[in-house]
Amino acid sequence: MPGKTISAYTDAETVKRIEAIAVQEQRKKAQVAGMALQFFAALPDEARAAWLQMTAGNPAEREAIAQEITRVLLQAQSDLAHRRILAEMQTQALGALDTEDEILEVAVSLTRR
Repeated sequence: MPGKTISAYTDAETVKRIEAIAVQEQRKKAQVAGMALQFFAALPDEARAAWLQMTAGNPAEREAIAQEITRVLLQAQSDLAHRRILAEMQTQALGALDTEDEILEVAVSLTRR
């Protein structure tokens, strides 16, 4: 789906951060800004209102909020990866493994494939 261009106003510090991210990720500033807008727009009304209210505080409070959001996102990413791995595991062929020796034998045989 083709994108559309919109303009946004932000402070100089945010512009510097967007530029640094764009260089680091080898992407255009517009792509980085678009991703940020996509994330913010996906939040429910209550979350956007809370963000606006909380970011009116001092920079240390904003940093603490950003760290907490990061923690939640990384945990969700880990949970999703775990669910995907479990869904793709084929354990039926393993049968009942009762002893450590049986488990090790199967593990070794899997690495030989």
